[in-house]
Amino acid sequence: MATFNYILGRKKDNGKYPIYLRITHRNKNTSLSLDIEVAKTEWSTARQRIKKSNTDIYDVRTEKEQNNDFLDALMDRANDVVRLADKRGVLKEMTAVQIKSALLDYSPNHKLVEGSGDFIQYWRGIMMETPKSQEKYEYALKAVINYHISVTGKDYISFKDITTDWVRCFLAFLKNAHQYTQGKGKHIKYKDLSAWSISTYSSCLKKVLNCAIDAGRLSLDVMRGFRKFKAGIVYKEPYTLSIDELRELMYYPFKTMRQRVVRDLFIFSFCTMGMNFKDIYFLSKKDVKWDGDMGEISYVRQKTTKPISVLINSNATNIQDLIYPYIAANRSNIWSVKGGSNYFALSSMYPIYKYCRGNFTKVIREIREIMGYDDSFTFYTARDSWATILSSDYDLGRELVDAGLGHSTKSLADNHYIAKHYEKLFDVHADMLQRLFDE
Repeated sequence: MATFNYILGRKKDNGKYPIYLRITHRNKNTSLSLDIEVAKTEWSTARQRIKKSNTDIYDVRTEKEQNNDFLDALMDRANDVVRLADKRGVLKEMTAVQIKSALLDYSPNHKLVEGSGDFIQYWRGIMMETPKSQEKYEYALKAVINYHISVTGKDYISFKDITTDWVRCFLAFLKNAHQYTQGKGKHIKYKDLSAWSISTYSSCLKKVLNCAIDAGRLSLDVMRGFRKFKAGIVYKEPYTLSIDELRELMYYPFKTMRQRVVRDLFIFSFCTMGMNFKDIYFLSKKDVKWDGDMGEISYVRQKTTKPISVLINSNATNIQDLIYPYIAANRSNIWSVKGGSNYFALSSMYPIYKYCRGNFTKVIREIREIMGYDDSFTFYTARDSWATILSSDYDLGRELVDAGLGHSTKSLADNHYIAKHYEKLFDVHADMLQRLFDE
């Protein structure tokens, strides 16, 4: 019988140890990496749980409890996989690696665990090869599974299920699919998928199908289902805030700590030429340098892996005061947690990036309602606002706006022949900061 237990991996640079699920079967084992890290003193091998101490503040204790709930749920899922495989008489022939694959593909209504010809498993393999786009592939796969369940009642998809008609009908399904949102009264409102979602999901499917065709797993005929398909994308003007609106947001007396944290890091994003939230989360200590009322932030964008440098020539002191409560090196930060190599204590407070981003998204909605902003207001609005103000108020050319945003330009003229006057960009940015902090 297969056995499961949690083990700690090698110590990382931040002083913590990653947790793995070790799967042992037929005298061989394999491991499943989890996105959870703990200090060695926080881990109980006997109880297979993260310890809680009396010194933990409320939010940290909640994070540990959530991680423990995840570990419990994963162990229950693993045992369900073994019971189902044993019931179907295939457990003895399965390897530890096959059990791991079955665990990744398993759901309570799963009909098969062998994984032979598993299109879902193949999709996840493609997804792992594109870590930067992993999230959109996950959402697209969810849409594929929902469609297949609606048609066949099964959440297992084999390669033989993928036909021209299946592809064509799935694309039609996307155009009529719904997503739901919960309002204040916790009621569910259904709305159609956006054109952007339809386009993204269909492009993910096309990529996976092409890979499967190249690998000889599918016939080229399945691509006939994409003929004459159009997502119908309509350009939507980005929602932005003016300098006055940003200043009003910056000084608004929000009641909760979470709202103030999200607001302050939103303003920090604007002050750093629209730094993405993911870049803020992973920003390293070595990337940030302050010198009086000047500052320089040099980092590599998570999305494009392109290095970008932001020079702050004014109001650096104001920016430091704004973010001081959240800096990892500040031992009196609002979470009272010690950070590792990251500049902000976010990664220590929320070890899983997706969980952190999900919390911020919920608070963004709260801020949107309090301030009376449009439904299009997101954390990305800081980036859109910075670019729009530069373009409209300062008549800055597109090439400098793109340079400030860290866009990857593929044009030879952009990269080689045209000199960009970054001094003008940083001078204009300094004037913008002066206006923002000018009460």
